[in-house]
Amino acid sequence: MLKERIASRLKEMTPGQAVVANYILDRPKEAAFLTASQLGDRTGVSETTVIRLSHLLGFTGYQQLRSEMANVLMNHLSTLERAKAYEASGEHSLFERAIRKDMDTLSAAVSSVPADELSALGKAAAEAEALYIAGYRSSFALASYLSFYLSWILPNVRTIQTDIPYETLMNAPKGSLVIGISFPRYSKWTVNVLETAEEFKLDTAAVTNDLTSPLAALAKYVLTAPYRHVSFIDSFSAPISILNCLILAVAGNLGQTMADRLESLEKHWKDEGIYVSQRYRSTT
Repeated sequence: MLKERIASRLKEMTPGQAVVANYILDRPKEAAFLTASQLGDRTGVSETTVIRLSHLLGFTGYQQLRSEMANVLMNHLSTLERAKAYEASGEHSLFERAIRKDMDTLSAAVSSVPADELSALGKAAAEAEALYIAGYRSSFALASYLSFYLSWILPNVRTIQTDIPYETLMNAPKGSLVIGISFPRYSKWTVNVLETAEEFKLDTAAVTNDLTSPLAALAKYVLTAPYRHVSFIDSFSAPISILNCLILAVAGNLGQTMADRLESLEKHWKDEGIYVSQRYRSTT
């Protein structure tokens, strides 16, 4: 978190750097959209001082610091405020900015893949008596995606319905695992699901953006994925990639069982004509 980074390095800052840091903390809505030169002008220091502060805080340069400031700000804005802020920012076209933002988020995911956490959660999910997956509002899409693919290779996978989480978990068999998925702005419903899981002494896991998330405090296993808003949209490019890694981690614990299940599914799909056969595909 940016606030924590600044607090931890405050004693190492020059007077000029401290002025800039305080400006960032006091006026986040302004600072997030200023260039290094503009931020220097606003605080009465040189552009070089701003850039050196960026390096002191552990960023590769001011552009990375500015991106982090914008991300922190976006997490606390309403959807309308996000849309307006997004329209006012950036040098590229609307569509190019959206794709670039997703690319940056995916690059961050590649550089910080939580391999140990993926392995641990993959093993726990493979060995669980039953798997319950919870996601609300936009994160419901992530929960459905994860549930869809894990149901191919695990015998007892359920997506928790929004109206009966308590009743569902009350009847969960001992040894079940509950996975909650939520990103800023965090869903209170998903937090409540994990609290209910703890009440029934079920194992819990969270897929979220960082360890300061309210879900993380309620989870035995925590998977973090970089996350950015694109205008008013919750962009899940990196979280989807991390879920793909989790699916592979689960599959890696199943051995021949997974191969047998996939073979059985392929036969079923063929018998039922689930997919368009080759002869119906256009050759033009």
